[in-house]
Amino acid sequence: MRVFIAEKPALGQVIAEALGTVIRKDGYFECGGNDIVTWCVGHLLELAPPEVHNPDYKNWVQADLPLKLRPAKYQPIARTKDQLSIVQQLIGRASEIVHAGDPDDEGQLLVDEVLVHFGNTAPVKRILINDMNANAARKALDGLRDNREFYGLFQKALARSIGDQLYGFNMTRACTLAGRAKGVKSVLSVGRVQTPILGLIVNRYLANKSHASAFYYTVAASLAVGGSRAQARLVVAADAPIDDKHRIIDEAYATQVADACRQKPANVIESRVEEKQTPAPLPFALLDLQVYMSKTHSIDAEKTLALTQALREKYKAITYNRSDCSYLSDEQFAEAPQTLSLLSEALPDLVGMFAEVNSERKSRAFDDSKVSAHTAIIPTAVKIDIAQLSDDERAVYMAIVKRYVAQFLPEKRYLSAEVRFGVNGHTFVARSTKVTQPGWTAQVTEENEQDEDASDAAEVASPFDALADLKVGDAGVCDGITVAKEKTKPLPLYTEAELLKDLRRVAKYVKDPRIKQLLIDRDQGKKGENGGIGTPATRGAVLAKLQERGFYAVEKKKLIPTALGLEFIAALPAIATTPDMTALWHEQQQMIESGELTVDAFLDELEGFIADQVQSIDLGNVQGDGKPVLDSLNAKCPMCGGELAVTPRVIGCRACAFKFHPEVSGKMLSPGQIEALLTNGKTGVLKGFHSKKTGKSFDAALKLNHEAKLEFVFSRKPTRA
Repeated sequence: MRVFIAEKPALGQVIAEALGTVIRKDGYFECGGNDIVTWCVGHLLELAPPEVHNPDYKNWVQADLPLKLRPAKYQPIARTKDQLSIVQQLIGRASEIVHAGDPDDEGQLLVDEVLVHFGNTAPVKRILINDMNANAARKALDGLRDNREFYGLFQKALARSIGDQLYGFNMTRACTLAGRAKGVKSVLSVGRVQTPILGLIVNRYLANKSHASAFYYTVAASLAVGGSRAQARLVVAADAPIDDKHRIIDEAYATQVADACRQKPANVIESRVEEKQTPAPLPFALLDLQVYMSKTHSIDAEKTLALTQALREKYKAITYNRSDCSYLSDEQFAEAPQTLSLLSEALPDLVGMFAEVNSERKSRAFDDSKVSAHTAIIPTAVKIDIAQLSDDERAVYMAIVKRYVAQFLPEKRYLSAEVRFGVNGHTFVARSTKVTQPGWTAQVTEENEQDEDASDAAEVASPFDALADLKVGDAGVCDGITVAKEKTKPLPLYTEAELLKDLRRVAKYVKDPRIKQLLIDRDQGKKGENGGIGTPATRGAVLAKLQERGFYAVEKKKLIPTALGLEFIAALPAIATTPDMTALWHEQQQMIESGELTVDAFLDELEGFIADQVQSIDLGNVQGDGKPVLDSLNAKCPMCGGELAVTPRVIGCRACAFKFHPEVSGKMLSPGQIEALLTNGKTGVLKGFHSKKTGKSFDAALKLNHEAKLEFVFSRKPTRA
């Protein structure tokens, strides 16, 4: 009997359809007389916690470090243990196994680890299926390979998995125990991915706060040429006194240029008008969807993942939701007319959008060569009742729908004009655009990506028609010119959306060129990733864990490290707080895959490194929870009764959306006043508030209204704080 083990139920169903003659059983399909198709549900096994290796490890004691967690032990994941038992029974009956994990290292690991766990002795074949449809599976069935060809891939993933456990458990215990000696009550978690992410938040905050403003100068000209008027910006010469962003930093030089050009003849030296087009944005991969929902609806990454999980599992409304791919298959293009028809029936509010749809229009998104283990997240051909969705589910679903439908809308078309003027040896440029066909932008918001490394200087606007009429040789005069003094801006504090985008390209922050290249090489072939850390499916959970453990807070969408987060990163060795370890591990794991290095040799070296680290942890200035910010509060959340997290600028509930700022109208409330407000819902009259409107001081009591919003209470009527 031949047993196929798929990575997930949906793939199992596709394989069963390809084999034919399907009979559904509990946890598997019977196909014909000799084939069985069963499945994992992601990982069915997990690495056992330390106390399984040694019961003494249940207590966190310095003398036990470093923890001895080899050989690795596995245990069933509780929620899928019944399916694991079914897979075990079928492995025992098999004369041949077909490994049908996803065609990547994690897909290789999660089936191989089950086979090894149960001591499988039957021969194993490997099937590689990139597209979740029966036709693709039928083709793949003709190309089965020996699973031994993929042993290196399995070993590579195994080394990373065990290495992450060794590093995470040991370093977290070492830091937490060192923290307890200083009065820190919370767990100081350390991980190969999570700690560098916290390092990014901290480093961005420090760069923002330590930014030393400098000045630069822009020169703009008003030109009357060829019967038209244009506003143009100086093209800065290569030999000018400039900064690293090519901005003039010498006011005298800028003034000299302006004086040299004022009331001087101006000539058009270059003029061009081009027809350009902008295609619809690609359908969403998970990370892009998380970024979009954070920006547009303030829904965080972890919640967006949960909402997509509900849309997929509860409503069957979308395709695989953890995808890191933004492309679609040719087969999905063939299925588009049916999908679009059902969507138009289910979503009458989008009648205007569907009126522009052409199901025969094939966008750049449909490209089999760019499809990875999964395709982009799109709506399924299921007519759902939109009224059944929650507000947040509806917001996520509609975002996915609109991005998909946009693939069948006309492209945006526009004219782009650029004119260069010569004025007394200096060059000025003017640019303008004119939309001729809004296309998809009439239905879907166009997002403008901002480059943090770009110049702060803005373009000077000119009317399109005025520029388009100009031709080379047209003459006139520079009859107005100004020099503007501008102030450099610090790198902005991260929002969750911007951090998620940055996590795809952290290599740019690595100084060592070899390590930088290792990170970039690691993401070779991954669309949208260029030297990143973490995965789209895990980054949101990592951020939630860091916030829950008090390392950073969110204020007005900005990620602000707490005193604990700042001091913790400062105290750790650089290798723990930068992406360098991920890069170096990648290099070693490539050697494991090629057979140049064994898993045991990699783990032996790692254990030596860990032993040195856990014995030398020094948390320096890290102080107990909440210090030097606020003392701990003897109060619960006024909305849900949950535990409060105290940070320098905000007090927030760990269980709901309640937030409270200790500084109110220029007055910092004391812990006692805060406790009274949160516990009793009001305070007595407090002195020393300051009105921004009048500039005067005033006295008032404070109260929380029925929405837990802060209000001033005066002698006559309450006013919102």
